[in-house]
Amino acid sequence: MCVHVGDQEYINERFKSKLKIPIPAELLLVILATVISYLARLNERYALPIIGHIPSGLPAPRVPPMTAVGSYVVDGMVLGVVGFVIAVTMARLMAERNL
Repeated sequence: MCVHVGDQEYINERFKSKLKIPIPAELLLVILATVISYLARLNERYALPIIGHIPSGLPAPRVPPMTAVGSYVVDGMVLGVVGFVIAVTMARLMAERNL
């Protein structure tokens, strides 16, 4: 199941006169998948784990242990690459819309 950006824009344009806010297709997709999973009892049939309690709020800040500094460097590089890719993608989208 995949919602393309073009499909979502088409749906929002079509129902713009009837709705005051755009339809969040990703949120609807998550809700639909959750309901299907619950009704089909996928956790029982396929031994899928259920997350359970999700704590609210943010954990208290603390200094991480300095025993694995190498993994922090690798994690930082990965985050940097992901951030760069997102920034370039957003820049291209904005450039296409404004040309």
